[in-house]
Amino acid sequence: MRASSADNAPRIEGAVLLHPFFGGIMAIEGEPECAVVITAKVWAFACPDAAGGADDPRINPTAPGAAAGLESLGCERLLVCAAAKDWLVARDRAYYDAAAASAWPGSAAWLESEGLGHVFFLMKPECENAKRLMERIVAFIAGS
Repeated sequence: MRASSADNAPRIEGAVLLHPFFGGIMAIEGEPECAVVITAKVWAFACPDAAGGADDPRINPTAPGAAAGLESLGCERLLVCAAAKDWLVARDRAYYDAAAASAWPGSAAWLESEGLGHVFFLMKPECENAKRLMERIVAFIAGS
């Protein structure tokens, strides 16, 4: 978002969001209430100057009024990766859906790893799902 708002910003071909940690003040459909509480605490510590609390556009890019940031993403392609058993998957999917539906002229792709939780690839980098995830990221970087 910052690259898109800067004059003479560098051209960013693509962005990979690998199990992003978005939050928000209110739970969204499919999101457990505990996710709202946990992300609010983490973001209050990590970003204490957030103007809208957990609905600051840096924390919740789908919050009311944040759409302008999505429409001016500073990249041409976007890959959002999540895990089906991650308590953040609903929020990650909402971000992907909002970016894909926005006036942003780029292309967005979604990858959901079945049967696994948040950042599973860090604990089990040798598992088949981690290998498939890495293959998809490599393909994205290669332009396919």
